Amino acid sequence: MTRPLKKPDAILFDWDGTLIDSLPALQSYYNHVLGAFSMPLISLEEARARIRLSARDVFPKLFGDEWQKAFDLYYDCVAKTHLDHLVGIDHSHDTLARLAEMKIPMGVVSNKRHVFLLKEIAHLGWDKYLLVNIGAGEAPKDKPAPDPLLMVIDQLHLSPDVHEIWYVGDTETDMIAAVAAGCQPIFIEHGLGTREECLRQGLEPHVFKGFSDLLAEVEKISTERQ
Repeated sequence: MTRPLKKPDAILFDWDGTLIDSLPALQSYYNHVLGAFSMPLISLEEARARIRLSARDVFPKLFGDEWQKAFDLYYDCVAKTHLDHLVGIDHSHDTLARLAEMKIPMGVVSNKRHVFLLKEIAHLGWDKYLLVNIGAGEAPKDKPAPDPLLMVIDQLHLSPDVHEIWYVGDTETDMIAAVAAGCQPIFIEHGLGTREECLRQGLEPHVFKGFSDLLAEVEKISTERQ
């Protein structure tokens, strides 16, 4: 059963679908590779389901022995265009700014390749809010394993056993990782997944429709006596 929320000592976020609306761009990257291999292209809905896991986990199953070639082609396309498609989710910037004012440490744990994640955060100027950020390939395993979350928590000099750490994401993959890392699973409904998908996995995260609701909750509990 999910623990009641307390004032967060840190808030960590997923990136794509949580802070950034990148589904159309991610669909185009996949279709670029699928087309090169003469494979059927995917719709937005198919992309929504596929991109929850990192490419290094998906591509060996999808492309077999040629997965490394497909992997390289995918990231070549990303490298050339990813900064052109950055669109923040509604109220994402204002939420980060307000949480920073409240002195709550923040970071990102994403299944996007680490180097691209850092470039995107810096391109938006959000590196002044997001202090510790980990993308795919930095930890021994990517989400849904807890490894990258635990890496960020360690770099913040915090412990899930002692501190109230929230992980905000938009898919059941994020919630599985949050629970495994001992974080509060915070599901945001404006992204790629649904709360029903979480429930089917036996997960009961705290659910918010969007950042306005999430920020209101943080402000409310921050004024209450803990």
